[in-house]
Amino acid sequence: TFIDPIDSLDLQARDSPCPNSYESHNGLNFTMYCNQNNPWNDAQGPVQTDTMEICMELCSRYWGPTGEGCFGVVWNTGNSCWLRNSSTSTQGLYPEAGTHSALVPHAELKSVNTDCPFDNLSIQTVRNVENFTIHCDQVIGGFDACFDEYDVSGCYQGPYEGFWHADSLQECMEICADSHPLCQGVSWNPSQTIGFANCWPKTGWNNLQPATANMLIGVLHSAALTSIEPVNTTCPADKSYDTQGKTFSINCAQLNTGTNITSIHRANITACVDACAKSDKDCVGVVFDSTMAAGFQNCYLQNTTSVISSNANTTFALLSGTPLPTSNPTNTTVPTSSSKASSKAWIAGPVIGGVVAIGLIAGGIFWWRRRKARPVSGTTATGYKGAPGYGYSYAPAP
Repeated sequence: TFIDPIDSLDLQARDSPCPNSYESHNGLNFTMYCNQNNPWNDAQGPVQTDTMEICMELCSRYWGPTGEGCFGVVWNTGNSCWLRNSSTSTQGLYPEAGTHSALVPHAELKSVNTDCPFDNLSIQTVRNVENFTIHCDQVIGGFDACFDEYDVSGCYQGPYEGFWHADSLQECMEICADSHPLCQGVSWNPSQTIGFANCWPKTGWNNLQPATANMLIGVLHSAALTSIEPVNTTCPADKSYDTQGKTFSINCAQLNTGTNITSIHRANITACVDACAKSDKDCVGVVFDSTMAAGFQNCYLQNTTSVISSNANTTFALLSGTPLPTSNPTNTTVPTSSSKASSKAWIAGPVIGGVVAIGLIAGGIFWWRRRKARPVSGTTATGYKGAPGYGYSYAPAP
């Protein structure tokens, strides 16, 4: 079987098997060498992918067992994909029709300052309301998940399960704050020893371990979410709210599964509605999740409506005069982008559920909708193991 194609790339890839240039969804740049082979120096291979773009996406997310990431790929029109290690270079290139190579400039995988950027056990505030405790030279074992934002290039298992790249621990914590479901910690690898995908959001953090025990993972620093400013969970008694010259109906314990424009954090339903009223994106309603179970960005601005359902943990507000459909909703689509900056969050109705209490929580939250990890042809789902002392698990998501 083949690895699942990335839908947004499929059509363009078939028109151009070897693109002129490529930047992966998490920001890794490739230099292209079309109709040229670059043999040897395997990091892993081969696996089967429908397109060269998917092959490069795997490279951008690869964490190898030898303590380095992926530095290039070779892909042919027979759909075979090879990943290259740090020894690869242009010296071995030779012409071969139907075989295409791509190399990652070494500067893309260069280590930044590996010193812990904050004092150990200091508290750092993100988005003005999330407090993270810094754990220098520590790594959070386990608690990995297929976060909704990964859908921009797919959720995979094995050595491709990571996604995000961050140039700083601060940026990694901000990625955590934007993640759905709720992210409760991060581990960040400034040396990029584990590959370009060096920022790992976590759904919990009570498995902190020393990160210096094994050189294959290099230097890691972690941050654990230890408190969030309280959110108002009370639904207003007045079911009509006027703001910015617009009137919205407030519907307690209800959910609209319409299309989301974006998600932001707000402390109460009226502040969430205010954001919709000020939006220039044709916002007609919001879903407000006071539990934040689905993510810190708990105010979902929507530009379409769908069938309304009951949900004890959410409040739905609708702009007056907006029609409601009478038929069953279609699946909500998620926009895609090849830009690393597109770290917007999206939510569908089934995501929200349960009650979450943040304070000094260390455990994971597991009642959200989870996507099944995608196997890759040519590898085994459980054939890759985390470096000793890290405790990372490559077990497929249910």
